[in-house]
Amino acid sequence: MKVLITGSAGFIGSALSLRLLERGDQVVGVDNLNDYYDVSLKEARLARTQDHPNFTEVREDIADRA
Repeated sequence: MKVLITGSAGFIGSALSLRLLERGDQVVGVDNLNDYYDVSLKEARLARTQDHPNFTEVREDIADRA
């Protein structure tokens, strides 16, 4: 199954991404990596999924209509 996860660098989104990847799903993770809290923490969470062949990272803000 192909799954879209918004907030994939956050606490819940990153854990969900990992779980779905372990299950064999394809994951498209969307996050804008804003500075609401420590960006290096978000980047560390994304690093756990970066090398997985079924993970696609999209750094965009879903609120940006353009």
